[in-house]
Amino acid sequence: MSMGKRQDDNQNGQCSVPVYEGLDRERVADLLRRISKLKVGVIGDGCLDMYLHADMTLSELSRETPHFNLPVVRERFSPGAAGNVAVNLKALGCSEVLFCSVIGHDWRGQMLTNSLQASDIDVSFVWEEHSWTTPTYCKTIRHGLQNSQQEDPRIDYTNYGPLNDSAEEKLLENLDQMAARVDVIGVTDQLRFGVIRPKIRARLQYWAKQGKLVVTDSRDNIGLYDGLLVKPNEVEALQWYSRTMEPRVPEGQRHQHLYGQDAEYIIDSDVLEAGKALTLSLHAPCCLTMGEHGALWLEAGSCIYVPTVRVPPPIDFVGAGDCFSASLMSALGVGASGPEAAAFAHLGAAVAVSKIGETGSASPEEIVDRFDRKKVNANERV
Repeated sequence: MSMGKRQDDNQNGQCSVPVYEGLDRERVADLLRRISKLKVGVIGDGCLDMYLHADMTLSELSRETPHFNLPVVRERFSPGAAGNVAVNLKALGCSEVLFCSVIGHDWRGQMLTNSLQASDIDVSFVWEEHSWTTPTYCKTIRHGLQNSQQEDPRIDYTNYGPLNDSAEEKLLENLDQMAARVDVIGVTDQLRFGVIRPKIRARLQYWAKQGKLVVTDSRDNIGLYDGLLVKPNEVEALQWYSRTMEPRVPEGQRHQHLYGQDAEYIIDSDVLEAGKALTLSLHAPCCLTMGEHGALWLEAGSCIYVPTVRVPPPIDFVGAGDCFSASLMSALGVGASGPEAAAFAHLGAAVAVSKIGETGSASPEEIVDRFDRKKVNANERV
């Protein structure tokens, strides 16, 4: 594993964290070949993303109310949250992707499962519960003169109470059946009242002890996944850290300087300390993402910084985290080391953010193309 230079002079604000820069094109192609045989199961909060495009040049004043209407001329539906992770796994070329969740007895649930099936995802482990609402994010986009557009406040369909016990038991049963068929389990714990409850977490820990790779992404509960590999972003890690730990970063050392082969990278010291504390608390590896600033791989007391090459604008961040998660768990599932998998996942996320106006995913061909462009940019930078 190729590492960049290390710097040990903490008094000068420098940090003795090695920089990983060892992923080459041959290894990228090898990982993609292996991923084509991988079976992955996804459990978590499946959401439906709904986009309504309103052409305001066609709007008319209502006769009943003093408002102009929103003339919808185009609508689009796609899986979100755990559903989008599943779609990304399939786009990467995984041989089988299985989806385990709970939907409501409503048209949105049917639309979600139909969208997943259209991407060749197995939805036989999805339970339909009459007392449940299929989570849906409805985004209305107004289009005006000179190609102007603006997004209205989002309309959300969500649940305001926990999943009932009988539905949770059925979900546990489906999880066990799915886990027995896959190599990797991806977990998306996104909603306050979602499908990942304590019994589900305990069962995931059971499967991890049986040797199953479990990779968890959680918006608010990242500290509850003891023994499981977690993938928080810097906001999620810092929120957990502020709630549970006493900050230890001295004033005046808020940033650390890391040096690779060709460049200097600067990261927030609070983020670094949060990542270290989290992996020690969970007794498990942590891949802490920092957007365009790269990622940290933390494991067994060690920390490695994995940089990424910034994507030139225009960019669209929608779905980038899901693409990173799918790429990370796929690479780990076929034997990549932690830093190697994070570097591979950066390629997937870079493809996703370059797709404007859509929830981006990355195909094997796009991953290779992004690696080639990354090398060209690196050479130009030098």
